[in-house]
Amino acid sequence: MSRVVTKEQYFDTALEVLAAFGFKGLNIGVLCRRLGVTSGSFYHHFGSWQGFVDMLLEHWENRQVLILRTLKFNQGNPDDDIRAMSDLAVGLHHAAEAAIRAWAANDESVNLALKRVDESRRRTVHKAIMGVVANEETAEVVTSLGMAMLIGYQQIAAGGENLSLDRLLTEYARLIYSHAPRATQPSSSST
Repeated sequence: MSRVVTKEQYFDTALEVLAAFGFKGLNIGVLCRRLGVTSGSFYHHFGSWQGFVDMLLEHWENRQVLILRTLKFNQGNPDDDIRAMSDLAVGLHHAAEAAIRAWAANDESVNLALKRVDESRRRTVHKAIMGVVANEETAEVVTSLGMAMLIGYQQIAAGGENLSLDRLLTEYARLIYSHAPRATQPSSSST
């Protein structure tokens, strides 16, 4: 009955469990049952629950950094950066992230990883917005609004409410461009 699985399979399964049942539903037994392995497999890979949590968080954090690099922000075209920012938001595993945010309120190691991911995203979004807005103070406020919108969307969607992220992102792009100098505002076909 037992089979060989990779650490990545454990991590992917953990994110699925987080998305479906929250952090309280994530445990060794659930992971092993879903993967069809024994707890010995788990301990072979991770040594302990905390070892697993540490590696899961590292995996998730590294995946977020890779996503930011893949989207190729800051290549010289601010409109491309704004589109990449929307692509980033759409591509996230929102249900899992909502669970990670709840978990972070209960576990300091999760909280620290979440803060690093949020800060990395904040820096990337801020640079993209600065390419359009060009006023540091305004860009900081608009960046904070974007982060609050993303986190709020994740929490609302995790609660089961149907909310259009695409619509939110369209309005957010309009907000960003409303602060652009007139000469740099895109035509209506580019947003």
